[in-house]
Amino acid sequence: MEKYKVIFISISLLILSFSYPQYMEIDIGYNKALSELEKYSDDGFSIRVSYSNNIRLSDFFRWQASFQYISFYSNNYTDTFVMGSGNDGPEIDVTNSENGYILQGGLRFTPELGLFKDKGIFKPYIATLIGLGYFNETTVYEDPDNWEWTMGNDDDGWQLDDIEHQQFNFIYSIEFGSNLNFQKWNDYGLDIGVRYNMIPSIKSSNGSTLDDTEAGVEGMLNNMGNNINADYMTYYIGVTIPMNAFDGNDSKNKLVSADIMSY
Repeated sequence: MEKYKVIFISISLLILSFSYPQYMEIDIGYNKALSELEKYSDDGFSIRVSYSNNIRLSDFFRWQASFQYISFYSNNYTDTFVMGSGNDGPEIDVTNSENGYILQGGLRFTPELGLFKDKGIFKPYIATLIGLGYFNETTVYEDPDNWEWTMGNDDDGWQLDDIEHQQFNFIYSIEFGSNLNFQKWNDYGLDIGVRYNMIPSIKSSNGSTLDDTEAGVEGMLNNMGNNINADYMTYYIGVTIPMNAFDGNDSKNKLVSADIMSY
């Protein structure tokens, strides 16, 4: 699991290195499956990091790059080795989990001056993205008691990662959301939205797991996901941080989104 953390941190730092001194949005969100899937169908935590920048100083269009991490589930339990003598060996901690990593690029539409020309206070947006996703199921074995001899090394304990299943998929996504920036707080603000992920090659049932008659805002969002044949939907909310506050540069024409998502 450590290598995936390194990949995530590296991509995040790379995106942020391009973004300074623009805006950063940090979101946490909740991901849910809208179809009956054979694997990677549990609802869970999600993290999203995205970067966007105006096209030729446009007041409405930006190009956008995005990374999303999804933790579908994580199950922890304790197991034991069976020794050559037939006796139980040392206890080990076992973690079985399913995860998704999505990297995409696309186009984002948002009124840079704000929906009501309110100097950028309320900026709704819609983005369309395409890219690749890597999904895997892993089992991690860890020694909590530092049985060094088990792995034949001098380290304090050991860890073993076993990839049970993995797959790459073409993915396209649609995002709807809004930035709410407060000028009296130097444009610090909020970000809120919903993201739909569609995977053409994924195996799913013909029907949806959701009730088409569900009422309220959530029902409307669920039904919209069903209508566009979305496999996953993510709600997210976060904080907008203007990086230009550190050097005084004008941020009108550029925006960075580093969105981190869980319910």
